[in-house]
Amino acid sequence: MINRFISTCNRCAVAVFLLFGLVFPSIAQTNFPNKPVKLIVSFPPGGFADLVGRSVAQALSQLWGQPVVVDNKPGGAGILATELAAKANPDGYTLYLATDGPFVINPYLYKSLPYHPINDFIPTALVAYTPLVLIVNPEKISATNLRDWVNEGRNPNKPMDYGSGGAGGPHHLGMEALRIMTSMNLNHIPYKGGAPALQDLLSGQIGTMFSAVSSSLPHAKSGKVRILASGGFKRSAIIPDVPTIAESGFPGYEAGAWAGIVAPKGTPQPIVDKIELDVLRISRDQQFILKLTSLGADSYVANSSEFRDLIRRDQIRYSKLIQDLNIKAD
Repeated sequence: MINRFISTCNRCAVAVFLLFGLVFPSIAQTNFPNKPVKLIVSFPPGGFADLVGRSVAQALSQLWGQPVVVDNKPGGAGILATELAAKANPDGYTLYLATDGPFVINPYLYKSLPYHPINDFIPTALVAYTPLVLIVNPEKISATNLRDWVNEGRNPNKPMDYGSGGAGGPHHLGMEALRIMTSMNLNHIPYKGGAPALQDLLSGQIGTMFSAVSSSLPHAKSGKVRILASGGFKRSAIIPDVPTIAESGFPGYEAGAWAGIVAPKGTPQPIVDKIELDVLRISRDQQFILKLTSLGADSYVANSSEFRDLIRRDQIRYSKLIQDLNIKAD
């Protein structure tokens, strides 16, 4: 009888041990975060991506009660930062602000990359979207709407010069996609960044370009540039009176930039789920939306699955364009 009782107790102890062994890891994982979190950003301080990253970091810090620290790792077309994020410890304490350049453009510009945007990361949630806007120097180009701009740029004897932040960047690819759709005679002049291109547009060295809303709007208000259309998939809340290129006669056209939070592959699912829910929560917060608006961006609420679909969709779109234009970075 005593032996049977001891045997029964031993079986109970084993069962309890196994139960707690299964439960405790889950509890530990969902008790996230209990220390500071690092958010890697592949751009220098002060730029659009950095400001979005800092807005997300501030909101998550308040929500989590733990510091979320932005770690700027600029250079190399975002390759350095993306590789660091891909190889980070997958425990949720190193996250990455993914943008369209490293995730949907680089894979088709470079022969090889030290990361894979799909296989090495888990998308959690998208947070921001900013359309590229088509701008002109009004003293250089007389068009006041997209249709007139297209007609002006179809002169076979005189190409219209446009600037970009560099070959293969979103501004360049966006304009080339529009050139193909409109049969315009455009001449690309690449710069080392969007800022010097904008300066040359303001001085009249070039007549037109795609630019970020945040960079263009102050000059548009002063009359130095004219915004003709938005490349967004819908009208921006920041410039609601500006029509999209798609609704202006070129359906299906889109040129914009997005930013979202991803985690290294292997991050435990309970942690991924929490990050996703909390990023979606701050994305719907009115104060956060107003903050993005002040940066020239719109809140883009998309969960993990929708974010992954967006990455794949944009990869298809950009890959075809890059291959058709035979653009290479190395």
